[in-house]
Amino acid sequence: MLAPTVSLILVSVLVALSALHLLWAFGSSFPCSNEQTLARTVVGRRGITKMPSSLSCAAVAVCLFAAAGLAGLLGGHVFPLEMPFLQKAVLAISGLAAALVFLGRGVIGILPAFERSAPELPFLRLNRRVYSPLSFLIGIGFVLLVISLPNWSWRLAGG
Repeated sequence: MLAPTVSLILVSVLVALSALHLLWAFGSSFPCSNEQTLARTVVGRRGITKMPSSLSCAAVAVCLFAAAGLAGLLGGHVFPLEMPFLQKAVLAISGLAAALVFLGRGVIGILPAFERSAPELPFLRLNRRVYSPLSFLIGIGFVLLVISLPNWSWRLAGG
């Protein structure tokens, strides 16, 4: 029961984040009033006045959507996980790679060097309270999904 629940939460969060990045790729400044405020809110680099390119925002949106698909696969929502061991191993390695990316962003985001490179407000405050903790939790979610894959000897009870 753990994997389907964690998977649905991850898919929901990652699709929402993907949609936001796609909006920004098309030039929207949602949820801010203008591009400069948005850039200071979501990028935070010193002196930033414009958002990264549309291509960059779209690439992040695609990566987040792919991560949502991976979470759906790991949770057994896309198709049943009755598959050969090799395919399941590839899926597990992909899940661990995603976990490392999100855990890494969560940890790196609170390091003093990172904060010195992105000191703009409100990014700095939001990064400490929302962005880094959310990234870390998404990484933990991927770890839980990999651990609870069916037919693994180390899976969590009830997974």
